[in-house]
Amino acid sequence: MTPLDRIDLNILHQLQNDASLSNAALSERINLSSSQCHRRVKRLEEEGYIARYVALLDRQKLGLQVQAILIIKASNLSPQSKQAFKDAISQYDMVTECWAIAGDKDIMVRIVAPSLDEYSRFLSEKIFSLEQVSSAETHLLLDSLKYTTEIPLPSPTLS
Repeated sequence: MTPLDRIDLNILHQLQNDASLSNAALSERINLSSSQCHRRVKRLEEEGYIARYVALLDRQKLGLQVQAILIIKASNLSPQSKQAFKDAISQYDMVTECWAIAGDKDIMVRIVAPSLDEYSRFLSEKIFSLEQVSSAETHLLLDSLKYTTEIPLPSPTLS
């Protein structure tokens, strides 16, 4: 893997801020020829620095009014049981993120739903039917104080 230089960092910064930039617009912003810019972006993709390009959607405009964090205490997280849980939770569209966590609980799940009724039904019919779930605690998210998908990068001007 090639070490990142200031130009690579600048490309990553620009693309994580606006992944829809054309190669021409990106090359202009970072003051690099279009062909050099294209080569660098391709290398960053091939080396896995750029995992994929996505559009960020407004969940509320799409009718997903409820957002919650579900903290789960698992009854069994052997490797096979953990994989079975992962396979099951991956099937649910309302689950947007899921993490194994340290502490007295085992799993944290981010869920979006159209309403509290739908969220409650999802818990009852899907989550609580999973044999790995011993108990769960819901934290409804009331107000977003900060939201970003950007990963902090070293300043491109310092490299």
